[in-house]
Amino acid sequence: MPQLEIAQRHPLRHSSGVLDLASHLLGFWRRRELLGHMTVRHLRGQYKQSILGYAWAFVNPLSQMVIMTFVFSTILRFPSEGIPYPLFLFVGVVPWIFFSAALAGGTDSVVGAPGLVTKVYFPREVLPTAAVLTKLVDLFFGIVILIGLMIYYGYPPEMTAWWLPVLFAIHLVFVLGLTFPLAALNLYFHDVRFLVGVVLTLWFYLTPVLYPVDIVPPRYQFLYDFNPNSLFINAYRRVLLHGDDPGLEKVLLGLVIALVTFFIGYYLFKKMEPGFADRI
Repeated sequence: MPQLEIAQRHPLRHSSGVLDLASHLLGFWRRRELLGHMTVRHLRGQYKQSILGYAWAFVNPLSQMVIMTFVFSTILRFPSEGIPYPLFLFVGVVPWIFFSAALAGGTDSVVGAPGLVTKVYFPREVLPTAAVLTKLVDLFFGIVILIGLMIYYGYPPEMTAWWLPVLFAIHLVFVLGLTFPLAALNLYFHDVRFLVGVVLTLWFYLTPVLYPVDIVPPRYQFLYDFNPNSLFINAYRRVLLHGDDPGLEKVLLGLVIALVTFFIGYYLFKKMEPGFADRI
Protein backbone atom coordinates (compact mmCIF):
# COMPACT_ATOMS: atom_id res chain seq x y z
CA MET A 1 0.00 0.00 0.00
CA PRO A 2 1.79 3.21 -1.20
CA GLN A 3 0.47 5.40 1.59
CA LEU A 4 1.80 3.02 4.23
CA GLU A 5 5.22 2.84 2.57
CA ILE A 6 5.47 6.63 2.51
CA ALA A 7 4.39 6.85 6.14
CA GLN A 8 6.98 4.24 7.11
CA ARG A 9 9.81 6.22 5.51
CA HIS A 10 8.68 9.47 7.12
CA PRO A 11 7.20 8.70 10.56
CA LEU A 12 5.70 11.50 12.57
CA ARG A 13 7.53 12.73 15.64
CA HIS A 14 6.09 11.80 18.99
CA SER A 15 6.42 15.02 20.91
CA SER A 16 3.80 16.87 22.85
CA GLY A 17 4.01 20.56 22.02
CA VAL A 18 1.18 22.53 20.47
CA LEU A 19 3.04 22.84 17.17
CA ASP A 20 3.75 19.11 17.18
CA LEU A 21 0.07 18.39 17.73
CA ALA A 22 -0.72 20.59 14.73
CA SER A 23 1.91 18.67 12.75
CA HIS A 24 0.28 15.36 13.68
CA LEU A 25 -3.12 16.64 12.58
CA LEU A 26 -1.67 17.91 9.30
CA GLY A 27 -0.03 14.54 8.68
CA PHE A 28 -3.33 12.84 9.47
CA TRP A 29 -5.12 15.07 6.95
CA ARG A 30 -2.53 14.29 4.27
CA ARG A 31 -3.32 10.60 4.68
CA ARG A 32 -7.06 11.03 4.24
CA GLU A 33 -6.90 8.69 1.25
CA LEU A 34 -5.63 5.97 3.58
CA LEU A 35 -8.47 6.81 5.96
CA GLY A 36 -10.96 6.29 3.14
CA HIS A 37 -9.37 2.93 2.31
CA MET A 38 -9.48 1.79 5.94
CA THR A 39 -13.11 2.92 6.31
CA VAL A 40 -14.14 0.84 3.29
CA ARG A 41 -12.16 -2.11 4.69
CA HIS A 42 -13.98 -1.83 8.03
CA LEU A 43 -17.30 -1.53 6.24
CA ARG A 44 -16.75 -4.65 4.17
CA GLY A 45 -15.80 -6.66 7.22
CA GLN A 46 -18.65 -5.38 9.40
CA TYR A 47 -21.30 -7.76 8.11
CA LYS A 48 -18.98 -10.32 6.52
CA GLN A 49 -20.42 -13.86 6.49
CA SER A 50 -23.74 -12.49 7.73
CA ILE A 51 -26.91 -13.89 6.18
CA LEU A 52 -28.85 -10.62 6.39
CA GLY A 53 -25.85 -8.43 5.60
CA TYR A 54 -26.64 -4.72 5.60
CA ALA A 55 -30.26 -5.49 6.49
CA TRP A 56 -29.01 -5.57 10.09
CA ALA A 57 -28.63 -1.80 9.83
CA PHE A 58 -32.45 -1.68 9.52
CA VAL A 59 -33.27 -4.51 11.93
CA ASN A 60 -31.31 -3.13 14.89
CA PRO A 61 -32.92 0.34 15.18
CA LEU A 62 -36.37 -0.93 14.17
CA SER A 63 -36.40 -3.65 16.81
CA GLN A 64 -35.25 -1.21 19.49
CA MET A 65 -37.93 1.30 18.50
CA VAL A 66 -40.74 -1.29 18.56
CA ILE A 67 -39.75 -2.69 21.98
CA MET A 68 -39.08 0.70 23.57
CA THR A 69 -42.28 2.20 22.15
CA PHE A 70 -44.36 -0.62 23.60
CA VAL A 71 -42.72 -0.47 27.04
CA PHE A 72 -42.41 3.28 27.50
CA SER A 73 -45.54 4.54 25.76
CA THR A 74 -48.00 1.70 26.42
CA ILE A 75 -46.92 0.37 29.81
CA LEU A 76 -45.05 3.23 31.50
CA ARG A 77 -46.74 5.97 29.44
CA PHE A 78 -43.87 8.44 29.15
CA PRO A 79 -44.83 11.89 27.79
CA SER A 80 -43.43 12.91 24.43
CA GLU A 81 -43.89 16.69 24.11
CA GLY A 82 -47.09 16.28 22.04
CA ILE A 83 -45.20 14.30 19.36
CA PRO A 84 -46.19 10.69 18.51
CA TYR A 85 -44.00 8.66 20.82
CA PRO A 86 -42.37 6.42 18.13
CA LEU A 87 -41.26 9.57 16.31
CA PHE A 88 -40.11 11.31 19.49
CA LEU A 89 -38.20 8.17 20.49
CA PHE A 90 -36.55 7.53 17.14
CA VAL A 91 -35.12 11.05 16.84
CA GLY A 92 -33.23 10.23 20.04
CA VAL A 93 -32.47 6.58 19.29
CA VAL A 94 -30.81 7.14 15.89
CA PRO A 95 -28.00 9.43 17.12
CA TRP A 96 -27.62 7.39 20.31
CA ILE A 97 -27.11 4.14 18.35
CA PHE A 98 -24.47 5.92 16.27
CA PHE A 99 -22.76 7.31 19.36
CA SER A 100 -22.68 4.04 21.31
CA ALA A 101 -21.71 1.85 18.32
CA ALA A 102 -18.99 4.29 17.20
CA LEU A 103 -17.53 4.52 20.71
CA ALA A 104 -17.55 0.75 21.22
CA GLY A 105 -16.11 0.03 17.77
CA GLY A 106 -13.49 2.75 18.05
CA THR A 107 -12.35 1.48 21.46
CA ASP A 108 -11.50 -1.93 19.94
CA SER A 109 -10.00 -0.55 16.72
CA VAL A 110 -6.31 -0.51 17.66
CA VAL A 111 -6.39 -3.81 19.57
CA GLY A 112 -8.15 -5.38 16.59
CA ALA A 113 -5.41 -4.50 14.09
CA PRO A 114 -2.20 -6.07 15.48
CA GLY A 115 -0.77 -6.81 12.04
CA LEU A 116 -0.98 -3.21 10.90
CA VAL A 117 0.26 -1.73 14.17
CA THR A 118 3.35 -3.94 14.48
CA LYS A 119 4.47 -4.27 10.85
CA VAL A 120 4.22 -0.80 9.34
CA TYR A 121 4.07 2.80 10.54
CA PHE A 122 1.17 5.07 9.70
CA PRO A 123 -0.84 7.56 11.77
CA ARG A 124 -2.55 5.20 14.19
CA GLU A 125 -5.46 7.59 14.64
CA VAL A 126 -6.62 6.33 11.24
CA LEU A 127 -7.85 3.15 12.95
CA PRO A 128 -10.33 4.64 15.47
CA THR A 129 -11.42 7.30 12.97
CA ALA A 130 -12.19 4.67 10.33
CA ALA A 131 -14.12 2.61 12.92
CA VAL A 132 -16.23 5.67 13.78
CA LEU A 133 -16.85 6.66 10.15
CA THR A 134 -17.99 3.11 9.35
CA LYS A 135 -21.00 3.67 11.62
CA LEU A 136 -22.16 6.50 9.36
CA VAL A 137 -23.64 3.83 7.07
CA ASP A 138 -25.82 2.51 9.90
CA LEU A 139 -26.74 6.11 10.70
CA PHE A 140 -27.84 6.62 7.10
CA PHE A 141 -30.20 3.64 7.25
CA GLY A 142 -31.56 4.92 10.56
CA ILE A 143 -32.29 8.29 8.95
CA VAL A 144 -34.13 6.53 6.12
CA ILE A 145 -36.38 4.85 8.71
CA LEU A 146 -36.86 8.17 10.49
CA ILE A 147 -37.95 9.89 7.29
CA GLY A 148 -40.46 7.09 6.73
CA LEU A 149 -41.85 7.60 10.24
CA MET A 150 -42.13 11.36 9.73
CA ILE A 151 -44.10 10.82 6.52
CA TYR A 152 -46.32 8.20 8.19
CA TYR A 153 -47.19 10.44 11.15
CA GLY A 154 -47.59 13.57 9.03
CA TYR A 155 -44.62 15.46 10.50
CA PRO A 156 -42.59 16.67 7.51
CA PRO A 157 -39.14 18.07 8.39
CA GLU A 158 -39.28 21.71 9.47
CA MET A 159 -37.30 24.44 7.73
CA THR A 160 -34.93 24.42 10.69
CA ALA A 161 -33.77 20.93 9.64
CA TRP A 162 -30.87 22.62 7.83
CA TRP A 163 -29.23 22.76 11.28
CA LEU A 164 -28.89 18.96 11.35
CA PRO A 165 -25.60 18.69 9.38
CA VAL A 166 -24.07 21.40 11.58
CA LEU A 167 -25.19 19.73 14.79
CA PHE A 168 -24.09 16.30 13.65
CA ALA A 169 -20.66 17.55 12.55
CA ILE A 170 -20.14 18.91 16.08
CA HIS A 171 -21.43 15.64 17.56
CA LEU A 172 -19.03 13.67 15.36
CA VAL A 173 -16.05 15.71 16.58
CA PHE A 174 -17.15 14.98 20.16
CA VAL A 175 -17.37 11.23 19.44
CA LEU A 176 -13.88 11.21 17.91
CA GLY A 177 -12.49 13.08 20.90
CA LEU A 178 -13.77 10.36 23.24
CA THR A 179 -12.74 7.50 20.95
CA PHE A 180 -9.05 8.41 20.57
CA PRO A 181 -7.97 8.00 24.22
CA LEU A 182 -10.26 5.01 24.77
CA ALA A 183 -8.72 3.19 21.79
CA ALA A 184 -5.24 3.83 23.20
CA LEU A 185 -6.12 2.96 26.81
CA ASN A 186 -7.80 -0.27 25.71
CA LEU A 187 -4.44 -1.40 24.38
CA TYR A 188 -2.78 -0.88 27.77
CA PHE A 189 -5.71 -1.96 29.95
CA HIS A 190 -8.06 -4.50 28.38
CA ASP A 191 -10.68 -3.79 31.04
CA VAL A 192 -11.45 -0.54 29.22
CA ARG A 193 -13.71 -2.24 26.68
CA PHE A 194 -15.87 -3.65 29.49
CA LEU A 195 -15.89 -0.33 31.31
CA VAL A 196 -17.09 1.39 28.13
CA GLY A 197 -20.05 -1.00 27.97
CA VAL A 198 -21.02 -0.25 31.56
CA VAL A 199 -20.64 3.51 31.12
CA LEU A 200 -22.69 3.49 27.90
CA THR A 201 -25.55 1.71 29.69
CA LEU A 202 -25.56 4.28 32.50
CA TRP A 203 -25.13 7.15 30.04
CA PHE A 204 -28.11 5.96 28.00
CA TYR A 205 -30.51 6.26 30.92
CA LEU A 206 -29.07 9.63 31.91
CA THR A 207 -29.69 10.96 28.39
CA PRO A 208 -33.22 12.04 27.38
CA VAL A 209 -33.61 9.42 24.66
CA LEU A 210 -36.69 7.73 26.15
CA TYR A 211 -38.22 10.77 27.83
CA PRO A 212 -38.24 14.57 27.60
CA VAL A 213 -35.79 16.32 29.88
CA ASP A 214 -38.66 18.45 31.24
CA ILE A 215 -39.92 15.60 33.43
CA VAL A 216 -36.60 15.35 35.29
CA PRO A 217 -36.91 16.76 38.86
CA PRO A 218 -35.12 20.12 39.20
CA ARG A 219 -32.62 18.78 41.75
CA TYR A 220 -31.29 16.35 39.12
CA GLN A 221 -31.23 18.75 36.18
CA PHE A 222 -27.51 19.41 36.68
CA LEU A 223 -26.82 15.86 35.46
CA TYR A 224 -28.32 16.81 32.10
CA ASP A 225 -26.69 20.22 31.99
CA PHE A 226 -23.28 18.50 32.06
CA ASN A 227 -24.28 15.76 29.61
CA PRO A 228 -23.21 16.66 26.04
CA ASN A 229 -25.44 13.95 24.55
CA SER A 230 -28.43 15.55 26.25
CA LEU A 231 -27.50 18.83 24.57
CA PHE A 232 -27.23 17.21 21.14
CA ILE A 233 -30.39 15.07 21.30
CA ASN A 234 -32.49 17.96 22.57
CA ALA A 235 -31.15 20.07 19.70
CA TYR A 236 -32.03 17.37 17.14
CA ARG A 237 -35.61 17.28 18.40
CA ARG A 238 -35.94 21.07 18.44
CA VAL A 239 -34.84 21.55 14.83
CA LEU A 240 -36.45 18.44 13.36
CA LEU A 241 -39.78 18.15 15.18
CA HIS A 242 -40.55 21.54 16.73
CA GLY A 243 -39.29 23.92 14.06
CA ASP A 244 -37.14 25.81 16.58
CA ASP A 245 -33.51 26.75 16.08
CA PRO A 246 -31.20 25.13 18.62
CA GLY A 247 -30.07 28.49 20.01
CA LEU A 248 -26.73 30.00 19.10
CA GLU A 249 -25.49 29.77 22.67
CA LYS A 250 -26.28 26.03 22.74
CA VAL A 251 -24.52 25.46 19.43
CA LEU A 252 -21.44 27.36 20.61
CA LEU A 253 -21.45 25.44 23.90
CA GLY A 254 -21.63 22.15 22.00
CA LEU A 255 -18.83 23.29 19.69
CA VAL A 256 -16.57 24.25 22.61
CA ILE A 257 -17.23 20.93 24.37
CA ALA A 258 -16.57 18.99 21.15
CA LEU A 259 -13.33 20.82 20.30
CA VAL A 260 -11.93 20.62 23.84
CA THR A 261 -12.77 16.90 23.98
CA PHE A 262 -11.23 16.32 20.55
CA PHE A 263 -7.92 18.09 21.18
CA ILE A 264 -7.45 16.60 24.65
CA GLY A 265 -8.38 13.14 23.37
CA TYR A 266 -6.11 13.43 20.33
CA TYR A 267 -3.22 14.70 22.50
CA LEU A 268 -3.57 11.74 24.87
CA PHE A 269 -3.71 9.33 21.95
CA LYS A 270 -0.49 10.68 20.44
CA LYS A 271 1.23 10.58 23.84
CA MET A 272 0.45 6.87 24.17
CA GLU A 273 1.05 5.97 20.52
CA PRO A 274 4.82 5.23 20.74
CA GLY A 275 4.15 2.22 22.98
CA PHE A 276 1.47 0.63 20.79
CA ALA A 277 3.74 -1.87 19.00
CA ASP A 278 5.19 -3.11 22.31
CA ARG A 279 1.85 -3.47 24.07
CA ILE A 280 -0.30 -5.06 21.36
